[in-house]
Amino acid sequence: MKISGVESGKATTSRGTAEIKILPKDRPKGLISSHEGGSGQLSPLEQGMLVAENALKDVPDTREEIVNELKERIDKGEYKVSGAEIAEMMLRRRAADRIR
Repeated sequence: MKISGVESGKATTSRGTAEIKILPKDRPKGLISSHEGGSGQLSPLEQGMLVAENALKDVPDTREEIVNELKERIDKGEYKVSGAEIAEMMLRRRAADRIR
């Protein structure tokens, strides 16, 4: 994905281009919201980040309805997943993360 002509996930250094990943624990929180009210001074990227930050405020970290459904199925003994299925999904997730 490109933002303002720069490919995200890549950083240019004196040694060439390096891939970078910003993990959730490393992502700054509330950085843009401190500028609220003064959006005329924000760059287009910062304005977009502010819009995204505001849109995500109401999105829960967990989807409780799905978690509760799975808990009920586990309690009833209706949810059975083999170790092989779990390993396969972990490998698929790893491959998908590498593509991004």
